Amino acid sequence: MEALESVHGRGAAGLRVRLETLVAKEWVLLAECTTNEFGRIDDWDGLGESQGLYQMVFDVDRYFCGLGMIPVCPEVVTTFRVFGGQARCRVFLHLSLHHYAVAFT
Repeated sequence: MEALESVHGRGAAGLRVRLETLVAKEWVLLAECTTNEFGRIDDWDGLGESQGLYQMVFDVDRYFCGLGMIPVCPEVVTTFRVFGGQARCRVFLHLSLHHYAVAFT
Protein backbone atom coordinates (compact mmCIF):
# COMPACT_ATOMS: atom_id res chain seq x y z
CA MET A 1 0.00 0.00 0.00
CA GLU A 2 1.33 3.41 -0.91
CA ALA A 3 -0.15 6.84 -0.20
CA LEU A 4 0.91 10.06 -1.88
CA GLU A 5 -0.37 13.42 -0.71
CA SER A 6 -0.38 16.09 -3.35
CA VAL A 7 -0.54 19.17 -1.10
CA HIS A 8 3.20 18.86 -0.47
CA GLY A 9 4.00 16.34 -3.25
CA ARG A 10 5.34 13.61 -0.98
CA GLY A 11 4.49 10.27 0.56
CA ALA A 12 1.82 10.51 3.25
CA ALA A 13 4.01 9.53 6.20
CA GLY A 14 2.11 8.77 9.40
CA LEU A 15 -1.26 8.02 7.74
CA ARG A 16 -3.28 5.51 9.78
CA VAL A 17 -4.83 2.65 7.80
CA ARG A 18 -7.11 -0.16 8.93
CA LEU A 19 -7.44 -3.42 7.01
CA GLU A 20 -10.78 -5.14 7.57
CA THR A 21 -12.55 -8.21 6.19
CA LEU A 22 -16.24 -8.99 5.87
CA VAL A 23 -17.34 -11.85 8.14
CA ALA A 24 -21.03 -12.70 8.57
CA LYS A 25 -22.10 -9.27 7.24
CA GLU A 26 -19.83 -7.35 9.64
CA TRP A 27 -16.44 -5.73 9.08
CA VAL A 28 -13.78 -7.30 11.30
CA LEU A 29 -10.45 -5.57 11.95
CA LEU A 30 -7.44 -7.55 10.71
CA ALA A 31 -4.73 -4.93 11.23
CA GLU A 32 -4.15 -1.27 11.89
CA CYS A 33 -0.93 0.26 10.63
CA THR A 34 0.68 3.63 10.06
CA THR A 35 2.51 4.44 6.84
CA ASN A 36 6.28 4.75 7.01
CA GLU A 37 8.34 7.83 6.11
CA PHE A 38 7.72 7.12 2.40
CA GLY A 39 3.94 6.78 2.78
CA ARG A 40 4.02 2.98 2.49
CA ILE A 41 2.92 -0.11 4.30
CA ASP A 42 5.03 -2.89 2.84
CA ASP A 43 3.88 -5.84 4.90
CA TRP A 44 0.50 -6.80 6.27
CA ASP A 45 2.04 -10.04 7.64
CA GLY A 46 0.10 -12.28 5.24
CA LEU A 47 -3.25 -10.70 6.08
CA GLY A 48 -5.80 -10.24 3.32
CA GLU A 49 -4.61 -13.16 1.24
CA SER A 50 -7.69 -15.39 1.63
CA GLN A 51 -10.65 -15.15 -0.73
CA GLY A 52 -13.31 -12.66 0.31
CA LEU A 53 -14.16 -8.99 0.66
CA TYR A 54 -11.76 -6.55 2.28
CA GLN A 55 -11.64 -2.86 2.90
CA MET A 56 -8.95 -0.38 3.72
CA VAL A 57 -9.97 2.61 5.80
CA PHE A 58 -7.66 5.64 5.60
CA ASP A 59 -7.81 8.21 8.45
CA VAL A 60 -7.37 11.27 6.24
CA ASP A 61 -8.79 13.64 8.87
CA ARG A 62 -6.17 12.83 11.51
CA TYR A 63 -3.40 13.02 8.90
CA PHE A 64 -4.29 16.48 7.55
CA CYS A 65 -5.40 17.92 10.90
CA GLY A 66 -1.94 16.97 12.17
CA LEU A 67 -0.56 19.23 9.45
CA GLY A 68 -2.89 22.08 10.46
CA MET A 69 -5.31 21.56 7.54
CA ILE A 70 -8.91 20.36 7.34
CA PRO A 71 -9.77 17.92 4.51
CA VAL A 72 -13.17 17.68 2.81
CA CYS A 73 -13.22 13.87 3.18
CA PRO A 74 -12.27 12.86 6.73
CA GLU A 75 -12.05 9.18 5.83
CA VAL A 76 -11.42 7.24 2.63
CA VAL A 77 -12.74 3.70 2.43
CA THR A 78 -11.95 1.39 -0.46
CA THR A 79 -13.49 -2.07 -0.73
CA PHE A 80 -12.01 -4.84 -2.85
CA ARG A 81 -12.35 -8.56 -3.47
CA VAL A 82 -9.65 -11.24 -3.36
CA PHE A 83 -10.54 -14.32 -5.41
CA GLY A 84 -9.00 -17.26 -7.25
CA GLY A 85 -5.23 -17.34 -7.21
CA GLN A 86 -5.00 -13.59 -6.65
CA ALA A 87 -3.23 -13.19 -3.33
CA ARG A 88 -1.37 -9.93 -3.78
CA CYS A 89 -2.10 -6.54 -5.23
CA ARG A 90 -0.72 -3.04 -4.69
CA VAL A 91 -3.04 -0.29 -3.55
CA PHE A 92 -2.18 3.32 -4.34
CA LEU A 93 -3.94 6.26 -2.68
CA HIS A 94 -3.45 9.77 -4.02
CA LEU A 95 -4.99 12.38 -1.74
CA SER A 96 -5.30 16.09 -1.21
CA LEU A 97 -7.58 18.32 0.82
CA HIS A 98 -10.35 18.21 -1.79
CA HIS A 99 -10.08 14.91 -3.64
CA TYR A 100 -8.67 11.41 -3.61
CA ALA A 101 -8.07 8.58 -6.07
CA VAL A 102 -7.43 4.89 -5.40
CA ALA A 103 -5.81 2.50 -7.86
CA PHE A 104 -5.06 -1.23 -7.72
CA THR A 105 -2.30 -3.01 -9.62
